[in-house]
This record gives sequence, structure tokens and C-alpha cells, in this order.
Amino acid sequence: MEASQPVSDDEYSSETQTTTSASKDQVEPKITSAPNNTTKSEFIPREIEFLNRHRGKLRLCDPKGVYEFRHIKPTLFQSFLQLITMLISSASLFYYYYLIYTTPKILISGVGEVSSLTWVDALAFTAIAVIIISALRNLGIQFKQRKLQLYRLAMFSNSLNRMILNNVRIIIFILILIGMAMFVGIQDPTYETIDLEFLNEGVIADIFAALYSLLTVIITFRAFRFCRKELAE
Repeated sequence: MEASQPVSDDEYSSETQTTTSASKDQVEPKITSAPNNTTKSEFIPREIEFLNRHRGKLRLCDPKGVYEFRHIKPTLFQSFLQLITMLISSASLFYYYYLIYTTPKILISGVGEVSSLTWVDALAFTAIAVIIISALRNLGIQFKQRKLQLYRLAMFSNSLNRMILNNVRIIIFILILIGMAMFVGIQDPTYETIDLEFLNEGVIADIFAALYSLLTVIITFRAFRFCRKELAE
């Protein structure tokens, strides 16, 4: 009768660890190949070309583009053009409101000449002035925080130019509508004369002036909206 051989715990544990590691290698094989790249490489050059084209773009009426590419320093030529256009737009804006607030007058017997401007016009002018001054203040605060060179000039000039451009578009659109109405009136044989006095006097003229004043305030607010955005990294 053979004596029973004692079983060593170390040998048993080593065999168990070997068997476990071997089975683990069989169950979970090592991944030697990298995962497939699902990105289509043909779109990458187009995106790079698009970004490079817009990085160096001359922006004169594009405050959104100035904000999106705010970390790119503009050239001296771009800054010079932005300064010139800003001065032209500022002069045009002051001259436009100077004519509006000094020219329209009504002659009243016993009183003399009285301005025909309403409180809506004065309120709209005040709102536009507040929006512009607030935009300058926000740009000054942002400039102290981030120190982006020439960003303040670029943003303010583009916002002001955008405001002037949109107002000119609205005026051209109104003139086109008036011209179309006159053309239709001329073609109508029952129309003897074209009377446009309702645009200067009466309830329709007051409603039209109020709507136009409100529209100019909205245009100004939207043109300077990027001046209020934070310059986050």
C-alpha cells in the first residue's frame, strides 16, 4: 500500500493560476488591429480649405465672422479699411439723423415752425444711441479681459457697417414697393393721378413711421448683438 503523497498548496495554486491565465487568453484574445477609422478622409481637405478661406477673409460688414475668428489677428490693411469704413458709416449715421431731426417742420399759424417728429421717433433715436454706447462699453470690458489686439476696432466697425447696410436695404426695398405701386397705377386706365400724400400725412403715415422706427431699432440691436458675447477661449 503506497503512502499518500501530500499535495502542496503552492503547486496547486500555481497550476490553477496557469490554467486560469491560459483559459483567459483563450476567452479574451488580444486585439492586435486598430479599430477602423470611420471618418471619410475626402471631406477633410474641403474643410481645411473652407477654414483657410474664411480665416483671412476681409470683413467689413460681418460681425459674426469677426467673433468666430476672433483669435486671428487681422492685417494692418484690413484694420485700415475697417477704420475708414467705420468713419464713413459714423458720418453717414450722424448726418442722417441730423437731417431727420432738423428738416421736417410744420408751419402753424400763430405759432411758427414746429417739428413734425413724434415721441416714437425720439424714443427710437434714444434706443439706438443706448445700444451703440452699450456695445462700446462691452467691447472695452472684453478688451481688458482678453487683450485681443484690433478686435474692438474690427467688431465695432463691422457692426456699425452692418447696421448701415441693413438700413439701406430696407430703404431700397420700400422705394421698390412705391415704384411698383406707381407703375401699377400708371398702367390702370381708371387712375388719373397718383396721390402719395397718405405717406406723409394721416394715420397711415403715423403707423408707417412708427413701424419704420421700430424696425431700425431691431436692425441696430441685431447688428451689435455680437458685441455683447463673451470672449471665451
